[in-house]
Amino acid sequence: MSEDKKPAETVEAAKPAEATVEAPKAEAPKKEKKPMDPKKKKNIIIWSIVGGVTLIGIIVAVVLVIVLSKVDYKESYDVAKELNSKMSDFYYDYDDCVDVVEDVNDDWASVSTFSSRVSDCKAAISQDTIALVNKLGGTSGVARDGDIKVLFDKFNEEFKKATSSVDADTSKKLDVYDSWHKFVYNSDGFSFYSTSEDKINTVANYAIESGNDTFKAFGEQWKAKAMEVYNARQAYDKATTGYSSLYSDFTSKRNALSTWLEENLPKATEVLPLSFEDNAYEIHSAWGTLYTAIGTKYFEGKAEDAVKNATPSSSDYQTILENLLK
Repeated sequence: MSEDKKPAETVEAAKPAEATVEAPKAEAPKKEKKPMDPKKKKNIIIWSIVGGVTLIGIIVAVVLVIVLSKVDYKESYDVAKELNSKMSDFYYDYDDCVDVVEDVNDDWASVSTFSSRVSDCKAAISQDTIALVNKLGGTSGVARDGDIKVLFDKFNEEFKKATSSVDADTSKKLDVYDSWHKFVYNSDGFSFYSTSEDKINTVANYAIESGNDTFKAFGEQWKAKAMEVYNARQAYDKATTGYSSLYSDFTSKRNALSTWLEENLPKATEVLPLSFEDNAYEIHSAWGTLYTAIGTKYFEGKAEDAVKNATPSSSDYQTILENLLK
């Protein structure tokens, strides 16, 4: 029995879609940009510049803080090490400065001894030493380390007491003291029994050529009076008669000169003031403490660097520090 066949469905071919053409849209008219207000533009530029400068300033300030806060103990140690030998001389020679002032108008010390003290005093209070002390005070390890700064201030206070009268002319004043002492030493008790005009001139010139007007004038007066005594002695020595009166004239002039010298001899410390505090020990003690502190800080830093760069077997910080401090 045959089945009824359904009629085949008719499949229509798909029609191509018709292209949709949209109508052109009308564009909104573009608005013209208004020019920026010159005043507003100027403010923007100014504040941009200000902001940039401020930022740079902050960066610079941060860098400066980092740099300035770093303490360079090596700088301080190098200056302190140079100063240390001078402070040793200061300790041993400064007392000579005190003796020079005390003995300048007396004949207790010989000419050679007094001159030696003058030389030692010059070395002790030289401008180089004072300059190094001032330089040390400005170094990083002193200026930026509070503990060391306290020690430096204590030392410097004592040092300034000792050198308060020291200036660029102090060395010249000491030379004047040396010349004046030679005059005092040689004029006191000057012998007219066997002398000469040359010897009188030599003694007088210590004062006359000292470089001080007061001493010069006094030396000239002494020379005139000494020549009177000398001439009186020569008259007595060459006389053939009248010995008694001539000798009396000689002794009278000699005694008058001695009295005049004793009563009118200028005091060097009043004519040309120099004064020194007798505190060499205090300075020496304060310096020793300061120098040790600076050295310790410096070598602690070196020990830390050595430990960082050392092998594990040799990284004992305390041992390294002790070896550096030797």
